[in-house]
Amino acid sequence: MSALHTRLKKLFILLVIISVITLSAVQCYGSLGFTGISMLYLLLVVCVAYYFSTELSVLVALSSFLILNYFFVEPKFTFQVAHVASWASLMSFLVVSMVVSSLVKRLKLETIKLNEAYSRANMLRLLAEKLGLAEHTSALLVQSQDWFQSMFDHPIFIIKEESLLKGDFKLSAEHINAIVWVKANGKMLGAGTENWPDADYWIVPFNRLSSNDPVVFIPNLDAGVTANTIETVKLATSQISAAYQQLLQREKMQCVEQQAQEASIKSTLLASIAHDMRTPLTSILGAATTLNQTDLIMNHADMRQLTNIINSQAKHLARTTENILSLVRLASVSKQTIAMTLLSPDEIIASIVDLYQHESKVTFIVKSNHADLFIKANHDLLVLALNNLVVNAIQANEENKTSLSPIHIEVAHLDSKIMISVADHGKGFSEGFNASMIETFSSTRPKGFGLGLPIVLAIAKLHDASLCFVNEQSQGAKVSLIFTQPGMHLDHVG
Repeated sequence: MSALHTRLKKLFILLVIISVITLSAVQCYGSLGFTGISMLYLLLVVCVAYYFSTELSVLVALSSFLILNYFFVEPKFTFQVAHVASWASLMSFLVVSMVVSSLVKRLKLETIKLNEAYSRANMLRLLAEKLGLAEHTSALLVQSQDWFQSMFDHPIFIIKEESLLKGDFKLSAEHINAIVWVKANGKMLGAGTENWPDADYWIVPFNRLSSNDPVVFIPNLDAGVTANTIETVKLATSQISAAYQQLLQREKMQCVEQQAQEASIKSTLLASIAHDMRTPLTSILGAATTLNQTDLIMNHADMRQLTNIINSQAKHLARTTENILSLVRLASVSKQTIAMTLLSPDEIIASIVDLYQHESKVTFIVKSNHADLFIKANHDLLVLALNNLVVNAIQANEENKTSLSPIHIEVAHLDSKIMISVADHGKGFSEGFNASMIETFSSTRPKGFGLGLPIVLAIAKLHDASLCFVNEQSQGAKVSLIFTQPGMHLDHVG
């Protein structure tokens, strides 16, 4: 009923327009002449052909032909034609109106196609911009699904592993079987294809080969899905598929690289442990074997020396084992999972000094006059970092034969930065050494495993702190952990 009402409304409007033109032509016949009036009716035919249907344009052309014959061709007010010239004029009008109507209709169709192509190109450009922002396949699929939802009124879904990526459409057993078939054969399915052409849905594969890649699913094709929509979806699917395959290959390469890197790290770790632990283990075994020889007579000093060797080498192995475990733990945590509180640097330094209260050969000179300073940090991790710096300082003093020299710990405040520094009396770092040159399992010391500084660097990164290396002018080196002062007043510190 609604379509009939619309059609009748169009016919009524055309009837009114033809009546107005006819009355105007009758009144102005003397000025316009037959040619001018014919042009008015021809213009009406052209407008109807462009804005209405072809059938209506033909109807208007025939009506105009009859009106010209009745009102403006002698004898007037009859459908008779007295002269051959009049017949020629009328037939020329009819032929021209028909041809122009056909050409205008074709122009309209070409214009519609051109607008659709422009709109499609613009839509695909927006899709390309979205795809360019995706860093992994899951994000690409989500962004593509969002693009489909924003660009089309009809529901269009991306299906991965027989389930909708987004949406609440319920897949039937037939849909799932069809999706499995499309993935296995890499062919489109649905209306207009050779595969299940009677289906009321459409499935487009990402991959033209047999694969488990996602597919695009368009249900309820009868509900206003145009050919332009289907063509746009096909082009978009090809574009999404190309980006998906590219990201998929990159993810596979990253996975292979990560596995190779992990294998290399494991190999390096095992080789380093096997090589660097051999010396202390050999010393322990040698000293223990000597002590167990019952037929060997030793004085108290020799026995004490052997037990000291076992003790020092065992401590070295224990510390190395703890560092390896610490490095593994640090690699598996993130900033969000670490409990941070406001701590005084003096409190951290006091914890370090307590660790060495029974070590008579280790002394500290602490310089800190900033009791009102606080940093946001994790106490245990910061103690672990500073302790590794202290251990490095002790070893540097021993290598430089200044083992009795104290370890300097200093707290400094400059602008919004708080620095906690550990200084030794060793030989210092090589020229230009910085944090970017730190490598795990790389050490310049004969007894080193190359774990201390990597642990310090990892803890610094978790605290958004930086690591600075400076060679002292007189002798030794200074390593500083530099923190940004929290943006709060002392009154807020509880």
